[in-house]
Amino acid sequence: MTITTQSTTHLVRSATSQSPTINWSQLYHHRKSVQKKFPKIWDVPIKKRYHQVITERCQAIDSLLELGAGQRHLLPLLKKHYPAINYKSFDIDQTNKHDFYSLDAITGEYDVVCMFEVIEHISPTLALDTLTTAFAHLKPGGIIFVTTPNTFNPPEYLRDATHITPWCYDELGAIIQHAEFELEAIYRLYHDSVIKKLTKRFLLQFLFRLLGIDFSKQIVAIGRKP
Repeated sequence: MTITTQSTTHLVRSATSQSPTINWSQLYHHRKSVQKKFPKIWDVPIKKRYHQVITERCQAIDSLLELGAGQRHLLPLLKKHYPAINYKSFDIDQTNKHDFYSLDAITGEYDVVCMFEVIEHISPTLALDTLTTAFAHLKPGGIIFVTTPNTFNPPEYLRDATHITPWCYDELGAIIQHAEFELEAIYRLYHDSVIKKLTKRFLLQFLFRLLGIDFSKQIVAIGRKP
């Protein structure tokens, strides 16, 4: 998602008129429930790529809404698996063509909503508002996929000055549940050459754990609308 000062202000203004309020006690409760299932980052299972997670979870998709779509790079990847998919995109950056440029303008119901590398660019309150908007536009039983940089891999978050909120894997799962989704899964995302995989996942694993860091670059959380 491309961030500009003018567009960010527009998004906040359009979203705050009826923004939901975060219940911090409830958010903490959800966070503890995720920690109970995955006490450590290394307990979170690994997948390769975010679009592979989609195709593994969804045998068929008729309609999909991407929030923070950037240059819509997801669409050609989806077309390979779902040729007739009805794809709609939202982004605050009007230099690229999108179907919607504010949360209030979004219409329709979708089988899937995706938010890839978006949530770290906004505040927790706006994150909840965006997830609540996604929930409202999902069909019953619809799925949301949300990715964010892995906070246990510090360069992935710190290298971008437009990052506002670091979301640990348990916090990401918690905010999704707070938006009334059922949290179905959390994965670490990592793909690399065979040599680097063997080195990082096996030879250096003890060192990573000792230092409290992780080699995987992203986290993806999957929620379902009841």
